[in-house]
Amino acid sequence: MADEVIRVLVMSDWKKIARFPLRRGGIRRRLLMWGLSFFGIALTAVVMAGYSYTVRQIKRDAAELQAEIASVTADRIHNFVRRKIERFSDMAAAASLYPLGSKEQQLLAALLAKNDGSFTDVSIIDARGMEGLKVSDRRVYFPSDLSDQSKSAKFNNGIKGENYISRVYTSDKSQPYVTLAIPLWGSAQSIVGVVSAEADLSFLWEVIEKIHFGTAGYAYLVDEHGNLIAHKDPLLVLKKMNLRQLDGVQKFLRNPTRSDPSPAHKGRGLMDRPVLSTYAPVPELGWAVILEEPLDAALANVETLKRYALVLLAIGLFVGAAVIAWVSSKMTGPIRELHEGAKIIGSGNLDYRVNIETGDEIEWLGQEFNKMAAELDVSYATLEQKVKDKTGELEKANSQLQQANCSLLMANKTKDEFLGVMSHELRTPLNVIMGYTGMMKDGMLGEVNPKQEEALQKVVNRSEDLLRMITEIMQATSIEAGAVTVESRDVNLVSFLDDLRSSYELPLGQLNKDLTFKWDYSPDIPTIRTDREKLKHTLQNLINNAVKFTDRGYVSISARYVPETKVVKFKVADTGIGIQEEMLPSIFEIFRQVDSSETRNHGGVGIGLYIVKKYTEILGGNIQVESEVGKGSVFSVTIPG
Repeated sequence: MADEVIRVLVMSDWKKIARFPLRRGGIRRRLLMWGLSFFGIALTAVVMAGYSYTVRQIKRDAAELQAEIASVTADRIHNFVRRKIERFSDMAAAASLYPLGSKEQQLLAALLAKNDGSFTDVSIIDARGMEGLKVSDRRVYFPSDLSDQSKSAKFNNGIKGENYISRVYTSDKSQPYVTLAIPLWGSAQSIVGVVSAEADLSFLWEVIEKIHFGTAGYAYLVDEHGNLIAHKDPLLVLKKMNLRQLDGVQKFLRNPTRSDPSPAHKGRGLMDRPVLSTYAPVPELGWAVILEEPLDAALANVETLKRYALVLLAIGLFVGAAVIAWVSSKMTGPIRELHEGAKIIGSGNLDYRVNIETGDEIEWLGQEFNKMAAELDVSYATLEQKVKDKTGELEKANSQLQQANCSLLMANKTKDEFLGVMSHELRTPLNVIMGYTGMMKDGMLGEVNPKQEEALQKVVNRSEDLLRMITEIMQATSIEAGAVTVESRDVNLVSFLDDLRSSYELPLGQLNKDLTFKWDYSPDIPTIRTDREKLKHTLQNLINNAVKFTDRGYVSISARYVPETKVVKFKVADTGIGIQEEMLPSIFEIFRQVDSSETRNHGGVGIGLYIVKKYTEILGGNIQVESEVGKGSVFSVTIPG
């Protein structure tokens, strides 16, 4: 038996050591997981940083390219328009050398319309606002076609000496036009009239059409109200589209005189697709060149870069995993050999030794492992006798403990039998004493004087106290023996409490106490089903205790029915001496008294509260106590209804 105990103890320890790595997971696996995690995080961070930097560079380059193209295009359009205005100004300067409405002026106007297809209608207006002549390359004007322009904006601005360019408007063929007007100067440097012309902006379509950037970038021209002026697709211009809802146009309308502060901004484009858009205002005209490039085309290189980054990340993780697996294998090989050695020794082979030659701490661990196995082998030889000795001592102690336990059980049984017999045997002579004392007190055995009557009353009182203590001892003995049963019946609490109250209506003056009783219960308190006698005995013990420990003041008895929990709560409160807080947990123990000294003022054997607690528990209830020294105590008994 001793051999088997030793083997179980030794081998269980070795098996715990051998199984430890298997329960928690191999070091190689954890090293691989941690190493691959850290390597993967680092590699991912590097790849993502490079990817983010490259994306930012691509977007920055796209923004710079769009901003530059937009600015160059805007300047180019401005130069085109400026040259048109200069040509128109040259014609006006030449016309000022001739009389208003002369054939020379008509010839100059016709040459302008013929040589420059952008100018369609040219007219010369006198100082009163009447057209003196009107020339067009599309139709012939007769004198009846000449009209009064005195209220027109072009005349009023020109006659004041100001150059005038109207808003863009469209013809009946939906082509964009502007009206130009400049003052006509006379020989005395006075304004003698106004030269006006309509300029067809269709020539700008060719300028816009030639703008290409990226793989699918395009441009279009809008006026100060967001109306489309020029686009590579003339049909869109002919639709008289207003594009103020587009993101690029909205940016221009918010800042019509300033270059785009955030070029290559993401938004919705002319074709209702996500685009990168940029604008550049055309100086002096209030127009803007809008550049758009579809987002997928602009970021096509970004998607390619993303694929390359993912491939690079996958290759890096694969190579890293292979390297970490190789390194972890080199590191954990000796540890696995130690694990195998622990399993072999754990199976009972204490002569096995591990052979590890790594030149590091693991080799030192292997040497200590072998030394421990050798010491364990030596210890095993002497452990068997020690186990035998300890086993014998344990069996001897166990036998002594069994004998002591049997003796204790017999003593306890003897005590219960003794208390039961003594209580029963004491009751008979005590009843005889009380009977004869009562007869003597009542004068049945001869006349007694007042002093003798007083002495006999004291004998009766003390005998009743002694009888009550004997009764309590018998009840406690029955409780200890488990012989107490519950006889549940319907109890009318009002009648029950009235009966209990009547037993305390005797004058208390004979106890030399200045006490009053306070009874508090409702006349409609319901009937409950419980053991009447045990409940009565419980409350009587609490009331008697309250009277015993209270010299002046009051003893209060109350009863309340709690419908929420269907219980009846009885309270017995007094204004007596109270109980120390540290004594409260032990007052319900048998033979426990608050004052157990030989000089105590109150008698008793400390069984009353023990019976109260046991009876309350037998009835399915509980009891609680609150007390303060010098102020009294409150006992609360809760019984199920």
